[in-house]
Amino acid sequence: CGTPVLAAQPSQPAAGFQTGMLPPKTVLAGRYIILRTIGRGGMGAVYETADQRIQGKKWAVKELSDAGLLTPQERQNAVAGFMKEAEMLATLSHQNLPAVSDFFTEGGKHYLVMEYIEGETLEDTLASSQGFLPETLVMGWIDQICDVLSYLHAHKPPVVFRDLKPSNVMVDTRGRIKLIDFGIARFFKTGKASDTQAMGTPGYAAPEQFGTGQTDARSDVYSLGVLLHQLLTRYEPW
Repeated sequence: CGTPVLAAQPSQPAAGFQTGMLPPKTVLAGRYIILRTIGRGGMGAVYETADQRIQGKKWAVKELSDAGLLTPQERQNAVAGFMKEAEMLATLSHQNLPAVSDFFTEGGKHYLVMEYIEGETLEDTLASSQGFLPETLVMGWIDQICDVLSYLHAHKPPVVFRDLKPSNVMVDTRGRIKLIDFGIARFFKTGKASDTQAMGTPGYAAPEQFGTGQTDARSDVYSLGVLLHQLLTRYEPW
C-alpha cells in the first residue's frame, strides 16, 4: 500500500457514485482507503484497499449497488443475496477460501471486506498463456479445488458453490487456489424438488441448475469436470 497513500488526505464517499466508480484515496468505514478498482460488473465491484489501522495490510472490498435495479423486489433480492454471501463466508474457514473480516453499509451501498489475494484468475491464466497448460500444473489446481469442494459439501448444511468456472478461481503467487464469488452459492435443503432460483453460467452449470431439479454436491462435480476439460484442452464449453 505504501506510506504516501496512507499519509494523503483521502476524500469521503459521496452519494450517487455508480458501482465501481469510487476514486482512489476514498475512505470507506473510516478505515479502508481505496487504491484501485480490481473489477466491475453490472451491480458490483471489487476494490483493492489499504488499511489505515494496520500498516501495510491490504483488503479486497466488494461493493454492491442497487441503483441499477428497477423494482423494490429486485433490490430486496440483491441485498439479501449479498448479505447471504457475507454470512456464508463468515461461517467458513479453509485455506482455499478468502477470509472475511467485515461487512457494512455506507452511502446507500453494501460492502464486504475480504482477504486480498495477490494473483490471477484461471481465466486470466488461459488468456495470457500459449499452447496447452502442463498437465501436472492443472492437476495440482484440480486437487486443491477437490479439497475445498469436499470441505464445502461436508459442511452442515452442505454448501453448493454452483458457479465453478475459470473466472471464479484464483491462483495466488504461491500457487494456492482460492475460490472467489459466492454470490450464487447456497445451502443444500433436503426435500426440495428444485432450487428457489435457477442460476448458473451456461456451459459450466449442470442441467438441474436450470430448473429441472435441486442442485447438490454433484452439481459442483459436473462443473469441476467442465473446468478440468477446459484447462487441459482450451476448449471453451459455452
